[in-house]
Amino acid sequence: MKNPKTTAGLAVLAVLLILAGVLASRMIPTIQETRREMSWTPSPIPPMPANVMQVTPDPAAPTQEPALRTGSQGQAVKDLQSRLYTLGYYEGEIDGQYGPGTRDAVYAFQKANDLLADGIAGQETRELLFSPYAKPKT
Repeated sequence: MKNPKTTAGLAVLAVLLILAGVLASRMIPTIQETRREMSWTPSPIPPMPANVMQVTPDPAAPTQEPALRTGSQGQAVKDLQSRLYTLGYYEGEIDGQYGPGTRDAVYAFQKANDLLADGIAGQETRELLFSPYAKPKT
């Protein structure tokens, strides 16, 4: 070769390429094994929700009462039956048992008051039922 610096540079480059090839051939299986083991190990940190405020309720906010449905019983059902009776939707005994008669009365009330008619007395249904805006049965 004409230039000894070029020859030396090419020789160093060749040695470096050989070393890089040897190193890569030894590291690739280790990297693959590490990735495989990491895929088996559960993540110790749960994924962060998109909106933290949706999953972190305000402790000062009032708790929503559970929906009343077939099988529910107690004073809340008696109050519901009594109000439905006053408005003309319920004709059965006010016994605190949410049975078919109560379900049908709630359904009729919901339908007459332009609510989703499903026979379940949820928050929206009860708010309207116990408000002065509740339409009596005609």
